[in-house]
Amino acid sequence: MEYHILLNRLRKNGWHPQIFGQLNSNNDLINIRILVKKQKRFEPSTLYLTSTELMPSPKAESIFTLFCYGKPIDFSIYQESAFNITYFGEDVSPDALFNTSLENLTELHQVTSGMHILLNALFSGNGLQYLVDTASHLFENPIYVVDLQNKYLAISSGIVPDNKFFSVESASGYISEAGIQSIRANNLDEKVRMNKGAYYYVNELVNKGMLVDAIHIQGIEVGHVMMMEYEHPFREFDSDFFHRFCELVSIEMQKDPAYASNKGVMYSYFLSDLLKNPEENIVQVSERLTSLGYDLKEYLYILAIPSTSYHLSNTRLDVITNHLRTILTGSIYAVYEDSIVFLISKKRYSGLSEYELTRLTDFLSANDLKAGFSNFFESLKDAPRFYKQALKAVSLGTKLNDASPLCYYSDYYMYEMLELYEKSDTEIRFLIHPGLMQLYYYDQEKNSDLVRTLKDYLEFPGQPAKVAANLHIHKNTLLYRMGKIKEITGCQFKCGGDYMNFNFSFNIMEYLKMI
Repeated sequence: MEYHILLNRLRKNGWHPQIFGQLNSNNDLINIRILVKKQKRFEPSTLYLTSTELMPSPKAESIFTLFCYGKPIDFSIYQESAFNITYFGEDVSPDALFNTSLENLTELHQVTSGMHILLNALFSGNGLQYLVDTASHLFENPIYVVDLQNKYLAISSGIVPDNKFFSVESASGYISEAGIQSIRANNLDEKVRMNKGAYYYVNELVNKGMLVDAIHIQGIEVGHVMMMEYEHPFREFDSDFFHRFCELVSIEMQKDPAYASNKGVMYSYFLSDLLKNPEENIVQVSERLTSLGYDLKEYLYILAIPSTSYHLSNTRLDVITNHLRTILTGSIYAVYEDSIVFLISKKRYSGLSEYELTRLTDFLSANDLKAGFSNFFESLKDAPRFYKQALKAVSLGTKLNDASPLCYYSDYYMYEMLELYEKSDTEIRFLIHPGLMQLYYYDQEKNSDLVRTLKDYLEFPGQPAKVAANLHIHKNTLLYRMGKIKEITGCQFKCGGDYMNFNFSFNIMEYLKMI
């Protein structure tokens, strides 16, 4: 369970924590333990509980999450700490804090386990009915999916209520007139929208509790999911679990052309037009996006797969785009200049999540695809420039034999500078630092490995043990080699300028395939 989710639940239950240290912690917590005196080893997935008397050193390098209680201390010394501190005050019962945290972790572990099962159902390719049946088995209650025309799109088959009202509706395939009147009389649709999550109410027609949530596709409400409190009473965490399930229903329904194609065509036309005509009035462009139901956030990215990549894949273009749409949720795409292009919108200071990145790289690898990812930008008028960045990232990644399926422009911009320089002066090798060239010729003459030694040394500054381990040599051997390197290059590597100059020279050597 993610740290921020646990924190929100504790706040709802009346706790008043203060946060210090690593403020942006978002660890996925699995275990909870009491911190022992002088503990030095920490696991990022474990939540540690302690009094302020046993606080670890502020210099501890591990990334972990700590809940503490007891007399206030000077938390300012933890301002730069790598770990997160959540302080609950002086009068808090440690037993109550432990038990409450453990109960929440246990509950949300059930949600996490259930979501794994539902995700497998979603990506099994068996359709909406299979996803609904899987969810009904997990919740142990019947589930119904309806569209805005009150038509049942799916009814769980495992648990069938012994109720005449629902039996008649199931047989007709539509919500009955009595059901529609009840929904209107209770302003149910409005309450669901205002709740922005699963809404609980008692259906007087069957005298059963119901959870109802809306289905959204790219910001547009297209239907509802309902679950009846029939076999088992709802658990405290069922509301959150059900809301997450409804988001999966939205993803599943995006696969249906009846819900995706029309809006997808509009989005694709919009993105193609934006890349072709960037000088269009950006205010009007943003208004057009809003009218299409697109939630334009502060940071924008371009992901591009050039035709040279997907033409080598055995996967069809429509299959590629449909899969990527389920991974890059909240994005719009187009096939522009024979490249697959996605405009990705994210909140400020955020990019793709680890989950999105994992799914994206796995999909690209499995289908022999190579994609480029631009730097972030904030104005739609800059989209063409960053589209070129994404394409250039793929081009340079291929040229440099980078095996990664996802190429970030931020890793390659230096090579593009070299490419531009090469157009005016073909002999870019003359830009290589003379000290490094001396080392290069020395290696060729003596059959030594000093260039690689220096490269590793620059990649891991101040970490001689790590460099020695990477090179499979003793630390003393590394010190001897570095002495020789300093003698040959005439450089002591004591300032940032030395590191920058030699790293840039290594970029040139890699670009020229000298190393």
